[in-house]
Amino acid sequence: MSVKGYMVFLVVMSTFLTVSCGDSVPAGSATSMTGSIIVGEVDWVEVTTFDSESEIRKNSKAVADVQFANGGRCTGFFVSDDVLMTNEHCVGSASDVVGMKVFMKHEKGVPESEYAEVKCNEFIGNDVTLDYALVKCEGSPGQRYGKVTLETTQAVEGDSIYIIQQNCDYYSDYNCNWNKKVSEGKVVGVETDVFYDADTLGGSSGSPVFNADSDKVFAIHHAGYGGGWTGRGIKNAAVPMSKIVPHMQANFPSVLADSGDSSDDGSTTPSQDNNTFETAAKLESGDSFKAEIESSQEMDFYKVEMKAGEVLDFEIKFSHAQGDLDFVVYKKVGGSFKVVSRKQSSTDDERVRLRVSTSKTYYVKVYGYRGATAEYEVKFKK
Repeated sequence: MSVKGYMVFLVVMSTFLTVSCGDSVPAGSATSMTGSIIVGEVDWVEVTTFDSESEIRKNSKAVADVQFANGGRCTGFFVSDDVLMTNEHCVGSASDVVGMKVFMKHEKGVPESEYAEVKCNEFIGNDVTLDYALVKCEGSPGQRYGKVTLETTQAVEGDSIYIIQQNCDYYSDYNCNWNKKVSEGKVVGVETDVFYDADTLGGSSGSPVFNADSDKVFAIHHAGYGGGWTGRGIKNAAVPMSKIVPHMQANFPSVLADSGDSSDDGSTTPSQDNNTFETAAKLESGDSFKAEIESSQEMDFYKVEMKAGEVLDFEIKFSHAQGDLDFVVYKKVGGSFKVVSRKQSSTDDERVRLRVSTSKTYYVKVYGYRGATAEYEVKFKK
């Protein structure tokens, strides 16, 4: 079950189900191989241990739990407002996205009903050699949850890195929960792939590998060396973005164009939270999703394009037991923003239905009353 150099892709074999976490990989993927690549002692940690203002926690919002119809799973991350990247050996063809489920908030302490599923069912393309795949998603989740910044700078041995992934040590605990985790390490070699000692396992395939100094993604995790049947190995491997980004520019140019890339080095525009009018997340009629005010200073901004006579119907639902949230509706007049409506009450459901008189972009600011924090659900239609 090995290949040259004992290299093994990080997916869980369907024939390995009795001793792994019960996962298999999509049809057309590398089902003859398995990943067993924890290096030394397990040292990954729950992403929820990091402060909400840390760059690691912010970057983690762009990382997703990708589950397939046949029970297999991988990790993915948003590289633009609506494009998810993962490994080609996870999404080998359009058939692999049929029934695929993508969850943005599979984290410790979050109930399964609040994992925040997004719909990603349009196959864009992939490349076998570079082992990456692109899938288009509905509703611009990259705006809501975050998108990473791609970096084409070459890694060097000794660089500090971290991987954000969906996994758990199912070799030690068959019933473990693959919550979103962070594994830190060092680059231990650079050849065709980049090698490092950060921990991963089957299911980590497609995880973003970040440079710890820049907090940008310089590679996509895809394989490991020296693994056996104990879940332990020698080193892990990733394909560098210095190879993937030029391939994307040549074959899928709209992906990086949509991300706002205007640089010469192939990097995408740095991701920003929707915490200002300028970075407001755009909503489309019919959008419904979960979000969160995570700190006393945080505010979430949304924007909607309205025509005169249309009804702006915006609603948030939350639990006062967590915290009291309110929102304000604005429209831009000249260089300033004018308050159109303000919703403040003691209920768990704040809603405004407003017939607009002018064709403009309207903005909604969601915030915590007196610094409150809480998860909430957004519903918008017109």
